Amino acid sequence: MTRRPPPAGLLARPAPAAAALVGLTLLDEARAACGRLDAPDDSEALHDFRVALRRLRTLLRSFRPELGRAVAKKLQRRLRDATRATSAGRDAEVQLAWVRTHRPEPGRRSGPGVPWLLTRLEDRQNRAYADIRQEIPPEFRQIERRVRRGLNATLVDPSPTAPPFAAATGRLLREQTAMLEQELETARSTRDQDAVHAARIAVKRLRYLLEPIADERPPRAGALVELLKRLQNVLGELHDLQVLLAELGVAVAEAAAERARHLHAAALAGTPGRRPAKRTGPRPASAGLLALARFAGRLHDDLFRRLDAEWAGEPLATLTQDLRGFADDLVAAVVPPPRLPPPRRTRVHPARSRARPGAAEPQRHR
Repeated sequence: MTRRPPPAGLLARPAPAAAALVGLTLLDEARAACGRLDAPDDSEALHDFRVALRRLRTLLRSFRPELGRAVAKKLQRRLRDATRATSAGRDAEVQLAWVRTHRPEPGRRSGPGVPWLLTRLEDRQNRAYADIRQEIPPEFRQIERRVRRGLNATLVDPSPTAPPFAAATGRLLREQTAMLEQELETARSTRDQDAVHAARIAVKRLRYLLEPIADERPPRAGALVELLKRLQNVLGELHDLQVLLAELGVAVAEAAAERARHLHAAALAGTPGRRPAKRTGPRPASAGLLALARFAGRLHDDLFRRLDAEWAGEPLATLTQDLRGFADDLVAAVVPPPRLPPPRRTRVHPARSRARPGAAEPQRHR
C-alpha cells in the first residue's frame, strides 16, 4: 500500500486537531483499500484495509482524552468488529502462502495430505472473501461517514486549552514503551501465543505513534521506526507460526476422522443396497501434515532463539532508552519551562492610631 504522507507541522498543533488530521488521513486509506476488496487480482487489498483500520483504531484509543467524544465508543466498537470480521480471510491467506512456499519442490512427491490441506484452506479463504465482500463495504461506509463527521468537527473547533501534539505523543510513547518491556518479557519467558500477540501489538502501537511525525524529527524517529519494524517482523512470524501450528493440529485430527469415515463406508459397501460414496478431490492423510508441523515447529524454536539473541538484555535496554529519550525531547522541544511567579509585593498600610477610651481626639491639620 502506498501510504499517504501525514500532514505537515503536526507536533506544534493542538493535540485534538493533529490527531483528527492523522485520523482523517487513515480514514482515506481505509476507504481506498475497501474499494479494492472486490478486485480478484488484488492480493494486498485485504491486508491494506486491515492495516488502515488498525492504525485508525489505535489512534482513536490512544488520543481518547484529547479527542473526547468526537468518535463515540459505539463507533469504535463497530470498527473493531469490522476488523475482526476480516480475520478468518487474512489467516487463510497467510497460511496458504506459507504452505505453498514450504511444500516439496515441483517434481518431488508431495507429502500425503498437503494437497488436501491446500484445498481446505482455499475453500476457507473463498468463503471468507465472499462474506467480506458482501458485508464489510456497506458496514464500513456507514461507520466512515460518522467517524469523518466527528473528526472534522474536532478539526474545526479544537479545544483552546489542549496540549500540543508533541506533548501528548511524548506521554503516550513513555506509556507504551513501559508496556513493550512488560509484554516482551512475558512473551520470552512463557512463549505463550497470547503473550507473543500482546508483545506484537505493543510494538505496532509504538510504530503507529512514531510514523506520523517521522518526517518532522529525522533521522532519529526514522531509525526508531526501522528498529521497531525488525522486532515486529520477528514477533509477527512467531505469531503466524503459532496460529498455523494450531491449525495443523486441527487438520490432522479432521483428516484422520475423514479417512476413518471413508474406511467405515467401504466396510459397509458389501451390505445389500449400500455403495461407498465416490471420493472426489485430494485424499486426506496425516503424514504430510505432520511433516509440515515438525518443520514449522523447528522454525518456531529458531525464531525464539533469535528473539532472545537480538531483543533481550542490552539491545532491548538500548531501544527502550532511546524511545524514552525521544519522548522526553518531544515534550521539552515544544513545552516551555515553567515560569516562576513574580515575587509578591507586600503592601504597606499606614499606621492607624487607635483612640483609647477617654483620650482626646488627635488634632487634624487642615
